[in-house]
Amino acid sequence: MRRIVNKNSCVFYFGKSLQASALAVTALALFVGFKEESMTKELTMLSIGVIIFLAGKGIESRSHS
Repeated sequence: MRRIVNKNSCVFYFGKSLQASALAVTALALFVGFKEESMTKELTMLSIGVIIFLAGKGIESRSHS
């Protein structure tokens, strides 16, 4: 039996996986901030995490349309 995959559900899960990876990046940024005491590295990683999260949120919201 052939299984039909909804393209929107694949896009939805891709967006969700981007959001999850962004949360991991921000947690790693916090760890780096405590370990190395480098504010620039921490803020850079935090910014990257926020950008990845917002990209995932945008992709996820477009999958509902």
